[in-house]
Amino acid sequence: MSFIILKKQSSTGICYSDAHQEYKLAGDGLLYNLWNKKNKPVECGWSVTAHDLLKEFSPEYNDEEYALAIDFYPKAPRAIGLVEIETIHIYTYGNSSGAHWSPIMLELREIYNEEFDEPLTDGQKQKILERFESSLPQKKIIEFLYLQRNWNWGRNGFTNAAFIYDDARKYFQRVFDN
Repeated sequence: MSFIILKKQSSTGICYSDAHQEYKLAGDGLLYNLWNKKNKPVECGWSVTAHDLLKEFSPEYNDEEYALAIDFYPKAPRAIGLVEIETIHIYTYGNSSGAHWSPIMLELREIYNEEFDEPLTDGQKQKILERFESSLPQKKIIEFLYLQRNWNWGRNGFTNAAFIYDDARKYFQRVFDN
């Protein structure tokens, strides 16, 4: 996955353009910084919105003018797929010494998803991302991942699904009930 910032403009739909910036969600990135600002909650759930994440990235950014996008096909030669982060719900296990691990639930919205007959060059892909209008239905997508003790993603290539124990399940269930 690749994490990029897009500029948003309203017209008949929402037009997106590449802001030529990347962001870091895991590791020593936005989620870790916001966990610290929330006084390091453990053994409980907590949430952050796109607005919170963008303000942490840059104080002058807001979710009406910018989008935190995830390119879920960053290396695919024949596809472009982008989702926008709306909210992230986290349940952090740990104790006074710090976080042990955190299953997370991302609420996402698909903003671009297209497959092409011929492979795209990097230049062709960049030209598409320079400015596009999202005409996709506003369907919500939910993804579960987890962060390790060091706030990095679960290991790629291994089983990296998030195990949801009862206390975390009860926290995430509230989101589904709304």
